[in-house]
Amino acid sequence: MKWTEDQSRAITTRDTNLLVSAAAGSGKTALLIERIRRMIMEEGVPVSGLLVLTFTRSAAAEMKDRLKRTLQEALLESQADHAAILEALSALPTASISTLHAFCQGILREYFQEAGIDPEFILGGEGELTIMRKAAMESLFEEKYQAIPPGETDAFAQLVEMYTGNRDDQGLKELVEKFYNFLMTLPDAQSWCISALQNFDMTPQNFWESFWGQTMRQDMAVDLRAAEEILETCLVMVEDSEIFAKTQEQLVGDARGVTRALEALEEGPEVYSAALQAIAFPRYKGSREDKETSDAIKDQRNMAKEIVKAIQKKMAGGLDAALEALSQMKGPMEALVALTMDFWGAFRKLKEEKAMLDFNDLEQYTLKVLENPAIASELQAKYQHVFLDEYQDTNGMQEAIIQCILRGDNYFMVGDVKQSIYRFRLADPGIFIEKYNRFKESDTPEETLITLSQNFRSCQGVVDGVNGVFEKIMTPELGEVDYDDRARLYKGMSGDGPYTRTQVHILETGRDEEDASADSSPVVCEAAFIARKIQEMVGKPIYITKSGETRTLTYRDIGVLMRAVAATGDTYARVFSEAGIPVYFEGGRTYYESLEIILVLNLLKIIDNGDQDIPLVSVMLSPMGGFTVEECTKIRLGAEAPWFHQSLRVYAQGKEDDLARKARAFLEQLGEWALDAQILSVEDFLWKLYQDTGYYAFVGALPGGAQRQSNLRVLLKRAGDYKRSTLKGIFHFIGFIEEMKKHKFDTSPPVTLGENEDVVRIMSIHKSKGLEFPVVFVAGMGRRFNTKSHSGRVLFHKDLGICPDKVDPESRLIEPTIAKALCGDRVRVESLSEEMRLLYVAMTRAMESLILVGGVKDFKGSMDRWQYPASLFYLKKAQCFLDWVMLSAVDGGPVVPALPEDGGEAMTSMGCYDITLHPWGSGESAVMGKEAETLALEKSGDLELADEVRRRLAWRYPFQGAVEPPEKMTVTEIAKVRAGNLENGGDAPELVIRPAFLQQSADGFAPAELGTGIHTILQGLDLKKIRGCGQDWKALGDTIEKQAADMAARERIAPALLAALNLEPIQRFFTTETGQRLLAAKTLQRELPFNYQVEAARIRPEWAGKGQTITVQGMIDCCFLEDGAWVLLDYKTDRFFGAKEKERLVARYQTQLGLYAEALAALTGIPVKEQRLCFLMENV
Repeated sequence: MKWTEDQSRAITTRDTNLLVSAAAGSGKTALLIERIRRMIMEEGVPVSGLLVLTFTRSAAAEMKDRLKRTLQEALLESQADHAAILEALSALPTASISTLHAFCQGILREYFQEAGIDPEFILGGEGELTIMRKAAMESLFEEKYQAIPPGETDAFAQLVEMYTGNRDDQGLKELVEKFYNFLMTLPDAQSWCISALQNFDMTPQNFWESFWGQTMRQDMAVDLRAAEEILETCLVMVEDSEIFAKTQEQLVGDARGVTRALEALEEGPEVYSAALQAIAFPRYKGSREDKETSDAIKDQRNMAKEIVKAIQKKMAGGLDAALEALSQMKGPMEALVALTMDFWGAFRKLKEEKAMLDFNDLEQYTLKVLENPAIASELQAKYQHVFLDEYQDTNGMQEAIIQCILRGDNYFMVGDVKQSIYRFRLADPGIFIEKYNRFKESDTPEETLITLSQNFRSCQGVVDGVNGVFEKIMTPELGEVDYDDRARLYKGMSGDGPYTRTQVHILETGRDEEDASADSSPVVCEAAFIARKIQEMVGKPIYITKSGETRTLTYRDIGVLMRAVAATGDTYARVFSEAGIPVYFEGGRTYYESLEIILVLNLLKIIDNGDQDIPLVSVMLSPMGGFTVEECTKIRLGAEAPWFHQSLRVYAQGKEDDLARKARAFLEQLGEWALDAQILSVEDFLWKLYQDTGYYAFVGALPGGAQRQSNLRVLLKRAGDYKRSTLKGIFHFIGFIEEMKKHKFDTSPPVTLGENEDVVRIMSIHKSKGLEFPVVFVAGMGRRFNTKSHSGRVLFHKDLGICPDKVDPESRLIEPTIAKALCGDRVRVESLSEEMRLLYVAMTRAMESLILVGGVKDFKGSMDRWQYPASLFYLKKAQCFLDWVMLSAVDGGPVVPALPEDGGEAMTSMGCYDITLHPWGSGESAVMGKEAETLALEKSGDLELADEVRRRLAWRYPFQGAVEPPEKMTVTEIAKVRAGNLENGGDAPELVIRPAFLQQSADGFAPAELGTGIHTILQGLDLKKIRGCGQDWKALGDTIEKQAADMAARERIAPALLAALNLEPIQRFFTTETGQRLLAAKTLQRELPFNYQVEAARIRPEWAGKGQTITVQGMIDCCFLEDGAWVLLDYKTDRFFGAKEKERLVARYQTQLGLYAEALAALTGIPVKEQRLCFLMENV
């Protein structure tokens, strides 16, 4: 193989720590194998002297296999040292070529005494560890609750008050687990916590000089520079113009103020604050003689003004007040640290009792062992060369482990930080970035950087498309990479086929593409559009640059990649199938949801406990049971008993017909299996069931039989994993599987597809990493980024520390501290950087043709976002991949042309892109007709159909009434049970004209989501400000809108949801008699949670005699004291049409309201004099 100059340097360079930054398609794995081969064959390095680490078992196995094949090929060379090669091949099976965790496991097996662990430790499975983690948390919280002094509040109780939800303490538990997982990535968590808590005691000057202060100054500098650039653009527009002389003078003053504030950032907090507040932006002085230019300048200046005003607002309270608010959170954060450390200890203790470790333990204990200088020296002597693949995916703990075994000049690191996409797994690309920047400037022989930029995968058109985007958008500030000449791609292949430009297809869908509805019209339209493009392309000739041949494009040449594959992949697969396109998508329904797995688990349930009606009937009606519906009905009617399983036994024992004999044989078989289950391991017993029932062979004969049998084999493998745990028996195995399902561990169906199957692959961008396709569609380009990573009451950051909201436990008001605001901004930028790198991975999978497809709500609104230059300020405002692509294409130049008036497509070429705008409907297929039918049904309000749907949804399993009462029920569940809608409290859809799951507003939100939004705003309103409006209707509306906007800014309500809400019903409510009485009250409670015990028999008569109580959980919307008694309000957002519909709704909510009143009176000792349903949408 002919190596490039840079590849040769990476292969031959020795006696240095070498960082190889290998761009996509640059052949890094091949050169890594060649470097190892030469060390073994030419330099006499034994295989045992090499440590080669990566992050996945498949990558380690592939590396070992490729090295084996390389050495075997060398045996065929006559001049080769055959003895040395054979020795290396014999040592290869035990070579230290593995995952980092496998390496840690080997260290701990050898040095278990130093680690202080059981030498026979086992590595816990995800399911069992989840159960243990939950048990440790529950036990710890119970212990903490018991320790709260009666009538007092300790630190734990304060945490519970601040961070629990309205109904339980799950929010605090999740916070503790999130913090624990974060701490596991740090090499010295204890010291980090001590340092993080010290941050709460800063003075303004300390803050300004701290990392927090540096971060704040950097963020403000970016925004101020954006304002400065906007004003400079305005000045260019008025240069040498007499009619704009006053405007120019004004703009100069504006720009001078912004520039002064930028300079003052380095002069201390007081100077900066004064300079910032001095920027006034006086009333605009335009020109009537050139109104168009004047208005354009005004719009631009207003944008600069908004940027500055936002910064001024951040600094308005002063640093002293902000740091005082932060200091008030030190106590709660100390308590959170202590609680998390207690959880760490409790979880570790449970694992120690079972001699079990998890992956975090492997790293923690290994670092402990390697901190012994003698052991570290021993390993340094053993490993002459250390290799780490995919270096961009490491974290601080893993880096600390590796540093312990290095000599100082024998570390080979290879990766590409542009492909670092695992921050959600707590990978830290900053480690690669810091080393890259240091090595780039280093002149010491121990630090060497080699950059591989030649791409041997993609044709020139794809390379240009990738560079065209990322040279404009990827920077050290966003993307965390300087996409300079070293980082950009260069075509490495010599072949030259026809030049193919990167295609960008933008579909105007009329709606946002939201996560909540995978089958919403935009998703279906986009899928149908891609399906049509695939049909047009398959069967046509395509030139493959890598091989230099022209051949026919097949389905297997095409990959469809997307960010949110779990939300939309099933829809794409369905649309493709309906279009006749063979497709493979492994991210759909989990294998636990497949019918064969459900049935086998049901069989296990009734073997363990036959008194379970639903699993029993399921098995009886299956091929394993062989009963018909008529036979089961005859059994139920022929033997009176409360439960079906009792009817089955009565019928089997009391009758002598053929059905009774069949029933007896079935029950006897269950009994025999129950005895076998006590003797055999679950794995052996499961295989016996497969054989005894013939079910494994049966499913193999069904359509998709290979996949069904593969699913059953995976369940068998899970049983094998379970056998290695400390749990025993099928009862615990069923619980083990349920926990796996609950936490979504190992849920993907097993792959039965060969790599040569002629199908289109649909996959996530994450799964596509390392793969390549001649044709790549990147779908969902218009889908909004996920913003969850920078939400939450407390954020944790390795550099910024612990960053909480300020929570008032009494008023329940939540405001971001200065630390939380800074950390939220930082995490948001880091998340955007990860999204940018995801786009890079997706685009670099393409070999010959790269097609980007995204939907937008309307072209005009999108064009407004894309008209600006691709500067950092606007790039940070991007909402989706498509924004970045279009900002890079337009970059302040002429905007893409609008659609022609006849409704056709609009096409243009910009740089290296062919951009096509498609109006709504151009991507439609047959499947779109089904969507239209659904919409027609929605609008028709067919009452007969509604009645039929209501009747079907109201059907209940007839024998479930005698189930054991639950420990807890919500008020809503109890109301439904009493109304006969539910047997045991599970949710069922309420139905007025049509099912709720078919309803959505024009903004894409279901009515329940809109109702929740109204409740959120009512809970968060400052009533003092509402009172101050008096009867001024406009002032009242403005006050509500402003407070709602503040809630969105503080992430108490999603901005998109707020935009969809009509706030006028809230405004009207405060003008009603009820609203005025509420405002006049001196004592009131909003969103008041409660737990209230009642006898189970009060909820269901069938539960009488069981002597059990049920904890009723609820949330009172609002109550206020009036004349010494409570007035209770329950807000509803239902609409009704006429008096009868109103009566039906009142009756429906009466039970709920009565329970609220009963609980409120019992818990406070104050009577409830009035209960009111407030139908906000109807003003009653």
